[in-house]
Amino acid sequence: MVVEYRLCNVLLADGTRSEEYPQLYVRKSHPVHAHEDGSVTLGETDYIKYDFATYLNAFSNIKWRTYTVIDNVRLRLVASGTFDVTLVAYAKTQGLPRREVLATQHVEQATLEAIDFTFPNTQEPLLAFEIVAKGPVDIREAYYFTCIDDALIREVELAVATTTFHKEEFVVPNIHLFEQKVLGCDEPVAKHFTLHVVDNGRTLDVAPLEGERVHVYPNPNVGGAGGFARGMIAGMEQDPKATHVLLMDDDVQIHPEAIKRTFNLLSLVNDEYSSAIVSGAMLGLERPTEFHEDVGHVDGYGFFGAAKLPHKEYSEIDVSEMEQVMALETEEVHVTNMYAAWWYCCIPMPIIEEKGLSLPLFIRGDDAEYGNRSGCKFMTMNGICIWHLMSAGIYRATLERYYPIRNFFIAQAASGIYKNVNMLDSLNFYFRSDLKAFNYDAAELCLMGFEDFLRGPEHLKRIKTDELNQQIWAKNEQLKPISELDQPIVTNVNLNVGVWFPKQERDTMNKAYDLLTFNGQRGPSQLASGGVAVIPYVGWYFPTNEIRGKDVLVCVTQDGTQGVIRRKDRVRFNELLKRYKGLLKEYDKRRDEINAQWAAAQRELTSVEFWKRYLEYQDQ
Repeated sequence: MVVEYRLCNVLLADGTRSEEYPQLYVRKSHPVHAHEDGSVTLGETDYIKYDFATYLNAFSNIKWRTYTVIDNVRLRLVASGTFDVTLVAYAKTQGLPRREVLATQHVEQATLEAIDFTFPNTQEPLLAFEIVAKGPVDIREAYYFTCIDDALIREVELAVATTTFHKEEFVVPNIHLFEQKVLGCDEPVAKHFTLHVVDNGRTLDVAPLEGERVHVYPNPNVGGAGGFARGMIAGMEQDPKATHVLLMDDDVQIHPEAIKRTFNLLSLVNDEYSSAIVSGAMLGLERPTEFHEDVGHVDGYGFFGAAKLPHKEYSEIDVSEMEQVMALETEEVHVTNMYAAWWYCCIPMPIIEEKGLSLPLFIRGDDAEYGNRSGCKFMTMNGICIWHLMSAGIYRATLERYYPIRNFFIAQAASGIYKNVNMLDSLNFYFRSDLKAFNYDAAELCLMGFEDFLRGPEHLKRIKTDELNQQIWAKNEQLKPISELDQPIVTNVNLNVGVWFPKQERDTMNKAYDLLTFNGQRGPSQLASGGVAVIPYVGWYFPTNEIRGKDVLVCVTQDGTQGVIRRKDRVRFNELLKRYKGLLKEYDKRRDEINAQWAAAQRELTSVEFWKRYLEYQDQ
């Protein structure tokens, strides 16, 4: 029997974000007046145009037709007033997307009634609609839908698992939002949705938050990997059992429509993509039109980054621009080592049962390892996204040195992935860069991560993460306000460094100096000229020319408010370099043995039985 099936809702207004960033929702010259019941009024005067070809409201025609079984697209408006509706398609060109008018219809009706429009069959990437209001137009709701044989609709039971650690200001509002807008809606997802909140901080007040389909689990502090493993187990054991588990960060804001679109996509997915992972995009919470990533990848140097970067300029990806909206839906990605980040990652249950849970890596790289181990395809779509807190991203060596190095070596050995990456080169780069920049504690964290990998899987099983984190976190540099730094040094240098990340060009003489002396720390002391340099406080940029020959470095955060002072220490340098060389010799001798140990332990470390023991799990 042929039935109507809603694909995605048109977001008319949702409070602060739609008011401050309307270009995500509708392009217009006059306001959209939102009402408490969710309806809106358009048009203060005659002939005002409202264009819904935006990141959140354009219909991803090419994606829906690629991923699902639909063969027709329709639009329904529940509206009243006098207005014209124009159906449009957007075609990709080498420049701006080309707008093509498909049909125009004049509407006059005095009461709120449903009006349906059918898009002509087209393979253009994006569809949208425009309204020209000829006086006030009231719209109660609008959505894209399809007519389809009900035998093609899959049964979906969607579980969302979010892991939190002292992020009540985000996770509690998200719980209430899901209760009101997902569980409380009149769409199919409401009866097939369960929320699992894994509280690694054990600080949530459980009783007021729980409900029939909302569960809160106090959990040991085992990081994102452990929290999401617990969420996967909850999805397996819920009744009815989840068909998909959606992993989601705690420090995010989400529109419930992302959940609805994900559910509808899974309900209509075709056989080719039935085992694919849905990877939601990350936009900046502070700058909501700024796109960061919807699928990640690991490059040949072991660095994590976005697989899809239209125009290859990270800072230019602004989804308020139609050109970028088109590029994100149509760019073909041909890179290795792709994964879906766990800020919004929906995994089919058969994949979890076949491939296992996450490795116990605590944090950093657990999602990349899982995405590569699974071998799945990925589905992305404009509007399936979250807004992630970005301002908290101050460099911390624990998170950028110890965990990435340890976890990457483990992932390579245990799962046999990242075959094009020489992780020794990455270790060498980080360690030597930190030594040259007098960041001795960060260099030591590199070695500690490598050492813990060499200790093997039995050591990982025994680690008490609270004790480990206390030990390694103490090695993070302690930022201070600029006014509290050593004033004789700070007052005699220019902290307004201008261009933070200039390209580092070196001649042969400077390259030889850097290689042989480790920035004046090895060889005769006369090779060091002394002095002070001011550099940015980041972990990924190595300002060779600025630090060369200096004895003191003032490292300043990008907002110019905080910093640390580093001083050359030849004794510490020699100790760390000797330790590093010893570890390289050990690895060279034991490489095959240690890799075999990790490979043999992989199935156990990702099993439900292991994780239940590790979490001291009790049935709830």
